[in-house]
Amino acid sequence: MIYMDNAATTRVFDQSAEAALRIMTEGYGNPESLHGFGLEAERQLTKARASLAAAAGVSAEEIFFAPSATVASNTALRGAVASKRRGRIISTAFEHPATEEALKELEKTFEVVRLIPDHGVITTQAFREALSDDTVLITCMQVNNETGAVTPLADIVTILRRSGIDAPFHTDAVQGFLKEDFRYSAVDMATFAGHKVHAPKGIGALYLKKNLRLRPVILGGGQEKNLFSGTHNLPAAVAWGVSCEIMKQEHAAVRTRVEEINRALREGILALGGEINSPDGASPYVLNAAFRGYLGENILHVLSQQEIYVSTGSACSAKKPSRVMTAVGKGDLSRFALRFSFSRYNSIEEVPVVLDALKRALETLSPIR
Repeated sequence: MIYMDNAATTRVFDQSAEAALRIMTEGYGNPESLHGFGLEAERQLTKARASLAAAAGVSAEEIFFAPSATVASNTALRGAVASKRRGRIISTAFEHPATEEALKELEKTFEVVRLIPDHGVITTQAFREALSDDTVLITCMQVNNETGAVTPLADIVTILRRSGIDAPFHTDAVQGFLKEDFRYSAVDMATFAGHKVHAPKGIGALYLKKNLRLRPVILGGGQEKNLFSGTHNLPAAVAWGVSCEIMKQEHAAVRTRVEEINRALREGILALGGEINSPDGASPYVLNAAFRGYLGENILHVLSQQEIYVSTGSACSAKKPSRVMTAVGKGDLSRFALRFSFSRYNSIEEVPVVLDALKRALETLSPIR
């Protein structure tokens, strides 16, 4: 099997899975319980929080575990403007549905300005032109989940700070965390997902800068300082802490390998007559390509029959036309797009196998007119 759909989800590290199993079968106390078993569970949760914070470059007290990245993003966006009656929200035209759907709801009250990518990326000039005195919130994803486009967050945040406009800055860091070098203390809020970085599904996190207050969206038992009520997913949190430690240690070596894989696959796709949709400077972990005239879904199924797994776009909206491709000016290629995404479990030896399978798929399939 060759798995190149890591932007959708990743294989859990063996060490992380073992840690989760240990918690589920041996250390399964509730971190909210006051007895010794519960206190040990709380210590495990605190350790996991510290590992996540260290990987993000923030303090542990600024990390809040959530049921998912979607819940974290919704809470960040809706909670940040809960006390506002009007104003401008600045975002991008190619956000993940977790952000975009929340923005559609907020648009009933606020003006939402979506920055249009230039050659596939968001520019500082576009942000500077959109920034206004009545801006109440900014949310820009760090790495686009379909094309790998990297937003110049540091430069955009600098523009915001120098403007004197007091608006919180949120980033969807799901595809950038532990892959791109960035200290999230530069922004005010950031969303993370465990299953994108070799931890289990069903857990996310929100970095919330100290002294910044959000109005909770979920009400209940008051866990995570009232921000995300509900019993903690302790096994997943502990596993995520282990994954963070491993990925932080392996970051440089894995990135070098992934860059080599991306480069080789890119060259091979071009040699087969394909087109590259990922912009210059994109994250090496995501490569979006298209073979004009050949439906991406058809190629995907041919590859799947050979146990080669890729995607046609975001796994969260795979059955809908790609809003991202339209936003980057390549809507005409949306039907033909394929997304290859990589992790430490991929190798350069897989590339010729994938390219040979692509070649045979193109020979087998009939192009559409």
